[in-house]
Amino acid sequence: MNAQRAIDRLREGNLRFVAGSPEPHRADSALRERLADAQTPFACIVTCSDSRVPPEILFDQSLGDLFVVRVVGTILTPEVIGSVEFAVEQLEVSLVVVMAHSRCGAIAAAVAEIPLHGALAAVIDCLKPFVASAKLAGFTGVELEAEVSRRNTMNLIYVMQHESPAIADAVKNKGIELHRVYYDIATGCVDWDF
Repeated sequence: MNAQRAIDRLREGNLRFVAGSPEPHRADSALRERLADAQTPFACIVTCSDSRVPPEILFDQSLGDLFVVRVVGTILTPEVIGSVEFAVEQLEVSLVVVMAHSRCGAIAAAVAEIPLHGALAAVIDCLKPFVASAKLAGFTGVELEAEVSRRNTMNLIYVMQHESPAIADAVKNKGIELHRVYYDIATGCVDWDF
């Protein structure tokens, strides 16, 4: 499946999800047995761990269709890059989607400058540069949080292509595409023009 067909499939699935008419997905023993031998997802989705943002459901896909990488705040870590490398090199996905979402608790905490401790503080620290630059650009309120998400996902796409030879090669020589999208929790809609 090429990248455009993968995008079309995700868009169509999201439209079904929003309309409340998802396809009946088989999760029977035959599918589980087939997947036990190998996985062949058509796309990799990098997104937040938020329980309201389940890619398989909001894109109306079944077991084995998506390779999903989730981390609080959709921040970039070596583990995220390694997971995407695995998806493009070993699983040969044609599409990598970095998905931000509305009402993200990690971004809200970074914007509000809530003092946190432990590992969660390190997550928030990853978002602080995007908060600072968005504030300098004059963003406030809900628009500020959306802009922080936009800048964070732009950074993820940039760094993945420039710091990972495997991902750069997949984009240049194998037709792999990387896209940013924004999921609105209230409407269920995925914005591909984010």
